Amino acid sequence: MLRAGKRPIARRLVSVIVALVIVGAVMGAALDADPGPTRRGSVRLTPTSSTATTISAPSAASGPESGSCGPASATTIANVDATVARGIYAGETHSSEVNADVAHVTGSQALLSALASNNEAAVYAAVHTIVYTPHWHIVRLRVVKAGHVLADVGGPDVIAPVSGALGWKGRTVGTYVMSVQDDAGYVKLVSRFIGVPVDLYRNGSFLMGTLTPAPSKVSPGSSAHVGASSYEVHLSSAGAFPSGTLGVALFVPASSHRVSAASCQAVRLAAWGSIAMHIAARLNPLPAHYEDLVHVLRGTTGGLAYVLSGSTRIAGGAGPARIPLRGTVRYGGRSWSVFSWEPVPPARVYFLAPLG
Repeated sequence: MLRAGKRPIARRLVSVIVALVIVGAVMGAALDADPGPTRRGSVRLTPTSSTATTISAPSAASGPESGSCGPASATTIANVDATVARGIYAGETHSSEVNADVAHVTGSQALLSALASNNEAAVYAAVHTIVYTPHWHIVRLRVVKAGHVLADVGGPDVIAPVSGALGWKGRTVGTYVMSVQDDAGYVKLVSRFIGVPVDLYRNGSFLMGTLTPAPSKVSPGSSAHVGASSYEVHLSSAGAFPSGTLGVALFVPASSHRVSAASCQAVRLAAWGSIAMHIAARLNPLPAHYEDLVHVLRGTTGGLAYVLSGSTRIAGGAGPARIPLRGTVRYGGRSWSVFSWEPVPPARVYFLAPLG
């Protein structure tokens, strides 16, 4: 659980997200070359929709990979969603912000000197100060010496632990385990950025999540049925605090006949585009946050993003000399699938998704 006043629950990945207005989910990724204002005007606003329910292009099966994706369409979408979920998780364990928080812990003279002098009360006081320092993002910190926990301060349900040694004057005086995110925050980030339900499981049993009611147990490749909705389950692992693992279950809605008739390449690109538009919808007003959109997309997807107005490059830095509205482009020694749309004309966002 997050402590009141410590930080917004969805502040990860780019610091600007702290100040963003979380708007209704835009489920608008279509297989059209240009899902512009007229198509977006008819997009349904629903918190648990996904690409699988919004693909509606008249020529979905056209392109280099023309065979229908069929039963593999849900898995194709799930693989894209899982890549983004992993990208979000990676930001909780390896990022410049996490590195800064590690430095706060390992560089605390109060903590290190207390450990060196075996002053348990001073260790606890130092840990408490670190966790509750305004504008730092540590939600839990545990300090151990010689197998004994000297201090453990923070919320009870925490994910993505980071650990290391604590040194003082050339010798190790203890170890630490810290985290910058709690379970609820990670669940909300994944569900809001991807647009599908996500649940956490501990030791195979439901812990928390957004699918209601949640299946009591899940397994990789299984199906889940909630009310009139059917989902394919994609299960991965995340680190629990202070050790062990949590199961992260993404619930991808069963694909419609329209989606299944498209090629897997088209389905994959639409899934990437849905996520890009999902994230863009959370940066409000978007024109003031184009650079932030670029950074979030790159950090969570492994893809590239650029914003152009005609030939003028607004955000994204150096990139391909020419980017098509759709199709593929060669850049940086590899090929990319291109998804683009005009959220605020005349500016167009180009998202270069990993190919394959």
